[in-house]
Amino acid sequence: MKRIVIGAVLSLIIALLLSLAMAFPLLVKAPIESQLSNFSNFDIGYSKLNLGFNHGSFVVQMEGLEVASSGQKALIAKVDNLQWDINLSTLLKPNKIAINTLTLYPEALSKQQIQEFLQTRNVDFIKLLGIDKTIVKGAKEFEIAPILLTQNSLKISGQELNFTQQNANLAKVDIEIILPKQTAENQSFIVPILISNDELSMDSEVKFFNKDGDDWLEFEGNLPSLKVAKIIKYLPPQLLSEDGYAWIKDGFIDGDFVDVKLQIKKNISTQSAIDVHLDAELKNMQLLFNPKWNTLKNMDASLTLDGAKISAIVHSAELNNMTLKNVKAQIADLSKDDLDVEVWGEISSQSELMLEFLKDTPLDAKTKAILHKIKLSGAAKGAISVVVPLDERAVKMDADLQLTDNRLGLFNEVVVVDDYNTNLAFHNNKISTIGAGNFRGSKFDININPEHKNDEQQGLFAVQIIGENDLIANINRQFDQSWRGAIKSKFLRANVAIFLDEKQPANVHLSDVYIHNLDAIKGDWNIKPQDFPSMYLRTKNVNIDEDELPDFKVDLVANSDFIAIKKLQFEGVEVGYKKLSFDGFWRAGEVNLNVGASGNNLTEFLQKLKIKEKVRGGAFDFKLNIACKCAPWNMNYQNITGDFDMKIKKGVFTDKDPNLGRILSILNIQSIRKHLASIVKLKKIDVSDVTEKGFTYESIETKARLKDAIATIEKFNVESSSSKITLSGQGNIVKEEYDIIVKIIPEVGDAVPLATYLAGGGLIGLGVWLADEQLFDGKIIGSIVEDIVEFEYKVTGAWDAPVIEPL
Repeated sequence: MKRIVIGAVLSLIIALLLSLAMAFPLLVKAPIESQLSNFSNFDIGYSKLNLGFNHGSFVVQMEGLEVASSGQKALIAKVDNLQWDINLSTLLKPNKIAINTLTLYPEALSKQQIQEFLQTRNVDFIKLLGIDKTIVKGAKEFEIAPILLTQNSLKISGQELNFTQQNANLAKVDIEIILPKQTAENQSFIVPILISNDELSMDSEVKFFNKDGDDWLEFEGNLPSLKVAKIIKYLPPQLLSEDGYAWIKDGFIDGDFVDVKLQIKKNISTQSAIDVHLDAELKNMQLLFNPKWNTLKNMDASLTLDGAKISAIVHSAELNNMTLKNVKAQIADLSKDDLDVEVWGEISSQSELMLEFLKDTPLDAKTKAILHKIKLSGAAKGAISVVVPLDERAVKMDADLQLTDNRLGLFNEVVVVDDYNTNLAFHNNKISTIGAGNFRGSKFDININPEHKNDEQQGLFAVQIIGENDLIANINRQFDQSWRGAIKSKFLRANVAIFLDEKQPANVHLSDVYIHNLDAIKGDWNIKPQDFPSMYLRTKNVNIDEDELPDFKVDLVANSDFIAIKKLQFEGVEVGYKKLSFDGFWRAGEVNLNVGASGNNLTEFLQKLKIKEKVRGGAFDFKLNIACKCAPWNMNYQNITGDFDMKIKKGVFTDKDPNLGRILSILNIQSIRKHLASIVKLKKIDVSDVTEKGFTYESIETKARLKDAIATIEKFNVESSSSKITLSGQGNIVKEEYDIIVKIIPEVGDAVPLATYLAGGGLIGLGVWLADEQLFDGKIIGSIVEDIVEFEYKVTGAWDAPVIEPL
């Protein structure tokens, strides 16, 4: 519409100039204005007329020229200064008409008036018409760059595409319009236009036609190529929203627009909107959806702009080294605020790349924190859709993917699953999977955020593992950022809590552990020390085969190929003021533990260790080393070796001790009784009172070695007030059988009376001692000391029913 008005007004001015030439001989203002008005059917007036000569040309200069509609006096055009150079040699063929500033008011010009001028114009006498500046005033004011009008064309030089205001960021173009020779009978005609500058050259045309009684303007242009980064220079900001303009400016980084076809339609008879349509091919484009996202690279796509809607079909592209196919993208309305880029398509990539992509996207902080706790590697394909706001609003993403033969790492790779195949869904910022994989040689169903769990039960993130022997493990990420789990199977149940700190080793708590059959957890689990991270492990309420273990804590420090076991301490078990602390290591196929302790109360120490042996003692000192060519869960008496050294002072093997202590007590008493009976014929001496109280000792010093489930006694010396006892031989730890030799050397005489040996044995001991001293002058006991050296016994059979035979 605007271009029609401009052409019509230019024709009008030419006609006016022609009228001026015809009326020129009158040389008076009123007649000239009258003649111009009658010729044009407009009211013409001017403020000043100057005549003169310049280099052989006759110059007519008119100031304040105004053109108004006849009768209504509505201003149509205004020229501040017009100069007509007339070559006197060809009086009726002027060389040039120059206009300083032309102001047009197209809304005052009727459609009929425009048509009349288009049909009757005759400007053949004009060789050149130049207009320095044209201002078009209407609902919006815009400015046209210098115009040069010849008989065949109209050229506009350095036109800013903004039209309304100066903008240094916009490119300027030259516009060349080929004027039609005549108007077609159906009032339709086509005007070829070339739009060009140093960067582009667009062949286009403007078509004026009538359809259903309305006049239409249609622009069609073809642009062979343009760098995508420069498109922003040709888009006036007022045509887009602020967000849309900023997104194109920052997001279109590199690549080419190819075969651009632009079509613009407007019904100039009504106030209808402009219909804009653009088709283009994108080649090797780099596109940034959002400053927080990685760049979409090597994109080949077909782009369509239909009104304010922009859409693209991406034939191929790369995002975070992922290959994207059959991708579609769109912005529903570029003219609105709060713009969203909607993208959906297919992904065929590696899951680790996909996971890194998700980590880099501007998702909410909680979701990204969970993603950083998962590691995936393997093939991934499926469908994904993303809504990326062009402002600070949150990104929305949905994905349905298939992971094939993946490796899954959870909890800082404490849990590693191989051959992981699953369907992965990402909806509402939550990941869920249903799949299966191989964990330590066994197949498990592994589900992430299973749907049957509600949010309160599973917290932020949940993992469910289902395996053989009715194993079900549910592990949840809690709102305090800890991991909590419950494990249950036929053979065990346990609760676990894992507290992760980026700067510290994992803090792992095991509680309420019940292992119903220790052998059930043994086997070749294919677990290596390097599979575990460093951690601080603490246990509470651990029971194995109905035996309760002391609670303990330990530092497990991961190295390149082994785990160091440091400060394994049993809760509440102190030696003096120090915790009992084990140290050692776990290397592939090997475990080693060392401990040493000394204290003043063996009885209290054993009670804290929850050892049921009925033995009491005072000061003690022991060292223990255990080694096993096995994994920690496979340790047993058959495959461990060990060295044990211990010294104890002043204690009692009580009468309730079912094993070695009671044997020593019985043997010691029996040996004394046997010899006394043979010497003094005291066959009816009653020693039951002594045996019930147990065997009191002054010191024990022992050294033993364990190998192949056999405990070999290398040294076992017992000192008591009544005797010296030594043991040699071995015991089978698995069968719980004895094969030992006990040697007893009684200590009876004046220096150590028999009553001392009998540990306060009452009247029996006192009577024997008194009788000897008073009646026999100590000769009986003396003869024992002189004649008796030692007694030997062989102990075999089961621990709880030993067979004792004198040698």
